[in-house]
Amino acid sequence: MTKIIKTQATGRNGQIDFEIKLTGNHIDDLEVTKNVETPGIFNQVVDKLKTQVINEQSFDVDAISGASIMTQAMLDAGKKALTENGVDTTTTSKAKEHQNVTLDVDVAVIGSGMAGLMAACRALSLGKKVLVLEKNGYLGGATILNGSNVVGTGSKLSVSIFGEEAKRDTPELLVQDIRRECRGTNDAGLSNLLAENIGKAVDFITEFATLTYQKAETQTIEHSVDRQIEMPTASSYELITKVAEAFTQKGGQILQETRVEKLNKNEKGELVSLIAESKYQTTKVNFKSLVLAAGGWGARDYQEHKTTIPYYGPMTSTGDYFDFAKNMDLVARNLDWYKVYPHGLEVEPGIAKLTTYSTKEASDMGAIFVNTNGQRIVNESAPYTHFRDAIAAQKDKLAFVIMDQRMWDRFYELLLKYGFTQDEVQGFFDLDGKKSPILVSGNLKVVAQKVGINYANLQKTLAEYEEAVKVGKDSEFERPAQFMHKYEGDTYYVIEQKLRFCTTLGGYETNKHLQLLTTDFNPVPNFYAAGEIIGGANGHDSMPSMMNSWSYASGFIAGTEAADNANFSQSHLVSRETVNVVSGASTK
Repeated sequence: MTKIIKTQATGRNGQIDFEIKLTGNHIDDLEVTKNVETPGIFNQVVDKLKTQVINEQSFDVDAISGASIMTQAMLDAGKKALTENGVDTTTTSKAKEHQNVTLDVDVAVIGSGMAGLMAACRALSLGKKVLVLEKNGYLGGATILNGSNVVGTGSKLSVSIFGEEAKRDTPELLVQDIRRECRGTNDAGLSNLLAENIGKAVDFITEFATLTYQKAETQTIEHSVDRQIEMPTASSYELITKVAEAFTQKGGQILQETRVEKLNKNEKGELVSLIAESKYQTTKVNFKSLVLAAGGWGARDYQEHKTTIPYYGPMTSTGDYFDFAKNMDLVARNLDWYKVYPHGLEVEPGIAKLTTYSTKEASDMGAIFVNTNGQRIVNESAPYTHFRDAIAAQKDKLAFVIMDQRMWDRFYELLLKYGFTQDEVQGFFDLDGKKSPILVSGNLKVVAQKVGINYANLQKTLAEYEEAVKVGKDSEFERPAQFMHKYEGDTYYVIEQKLRFCTTLGGYETNKHLQLLTTDFNPVPNFYAAGEIIGGANGHDSMPSMMNSWSYASGFIAGTEAADNANFSQSHLVSRETVNVVSGASTK
């Protein structure tokens, strides 16, 4: 007879409700009925956790690396629920013995974000044996939080999507936009590499993984032409899943929950192997080329209170591989640069989620930004850097979007599309403005009082804005008339907007082949890099879609170069008696 036990756990972001389905004392299934976790991560780890529990017929299994808070909470809750219901599951599992394994590959890649997967897919397509090593129990790195938005400059795909408009876009124009947005702080060589290769990378991965792209729903003002594309679902989870599946189906190998701890050189000083540790296996990997695509260090700086800006990236972006390679004398730059965005909702202290797409749409429909004093602070149709600087200038580093019903309906639609759930949003409303995240509705006086905005000033601000709409001229901020629209009805919605960051913009330096360099600017033999771990391509401020674009382009280049290097590498002819040159990637 089938029995269902309902229970709940406290995850990383809130409550997880799930059901344990049993026949007698046999665990048949686990089904999550409610959660507010990051979908791209949760969807991966919950399936893995369910498989482990069912296979072992026990909740006494290991939590999943990189998602240990939520998975351990579910394991503890499941075990308690079975005990309270008198269920005695009998496990037949045996104690796992630690194994030592040796793998020989042409190209090894550290990191499974889009940069790492792109490099791996590219090298595999060139006939190489490729292995990806990922320290977490899920794939995607920071990409899993960034959506699938990317630029298509120079791609055949863009021509098919934008038609004649695509001809207006060129690599030179993209570089100009990059330079303007970051105020000339970019590395010109890397920006050129990005612009010249992004189209090739997009066309390559589209065919390799049978991806579908369309014109992105939001074309942001920072880009001087329409060039932003995304998958129809806009889902980075779908992107990562499809690319990883294509990679493994075509012969690539991925080891998850496997942390690289040592790199080894041969007697010529060339990198030739690594040692990686997982819970039950030590893996030695002999390679001809190594690509480091291990991401940034935003979570580390957040945890060490080096910044007060709310963080919305993965908590596993701890910069392990900057410590990991400290003995290699690699040259790095601008390690205090963060990509700071506006449009953040602080869902818990110090942790934000993005509302970029929702806010942009509401702004296009006429919504205004005000501060606690009830005054407008910015041209709401200006580039994101203007929003960022305007919010940073407020004493409380806080702003609010004021919306009517029609604006809110569209705003809410896009919240659900880009990472929020209905239950989560309702939870914000339930807080009733008493603490962050602030999201309230009601007449103007009610919302002002709930949020703590100066009501008299807010009335005055809206009256002045309505007059500006009538005459078609914003004398205060020079907002274009086409984005100024009268508010309708007596119901208003107010949502907070804070600064937020996920990715870091500094990092290691490379040459044009994306080989990592020592402090005397000599390339390290057989060692390449891709993605966020390289600093400079976007300078101090990246345009929307450009962090993803750098991961695509740099991964494509690094994979190509690593494959070419493997063709000519003589490392395999040298004795494999190696010397450990770097150890202790992380003991955290």
